[in-house]
Amino acid sequence: MKADAFVVGVVLATVGIIGSALAAEQPGDGCGILKPEEIQSLAGSAKVDAVASTDGLSSRLCQYRWGTGGNVQSGRSYLNVSVTEMSKAFPGTDAATLKQGLLARAKMAKAPTVAGAINGVGDAAIYESNDPIRVETIAFAKGKVLTVTFESKDARAQKDKVSALLKAAAGRL
Repeated sequence: MKADAFVVGVVLATVGIIGSALAAEQPGDGCGILKPEEIQSLAGSAKVDAVASTDGLSSRLCQYRWGTGGNVQSGRSYLNVSVTEMSKAFPGTDAATLKQGLLARAKMAKAPTVAGAINGVGDAAIYESNDPIRVETIAFAKGKVLTVTFESKDARAQKDKVSALLKAAAGRL
């Protein structure tokens, strides 16, 4: 009986340690910033694959993919999430200048590009779509640059959903 209690205790302790280690790794995983049900708002019932990575700036990256074919035109969709420290992305540039530049980028967009500010997300946020198959959202929040980009046959029509994903992700930074 004592041996069984000891084994159960060791198993519970091990599960607790592994769980804590996984929770500690989560902030470094670009795929952990959005919830699966949030991704499904764009993907519908399609099976979504996610690939986490980093880059030379230690950005947290994730690419979600679903659909058929090898590219957007043949039915594939991509949702990319990137989180980068502002100090690494724009070394030596003050936050006020960056905010002003981001908002000016949206204001100065010319057709066929569609762009605008997104209110209520971080210090500044915009969306930009230079083609109906692509929409990019960018936010400056909590000292980070957050980008959520969607590429799909009807990406521009999904701008509000992509903006909602940006807002959800910014809230988890």
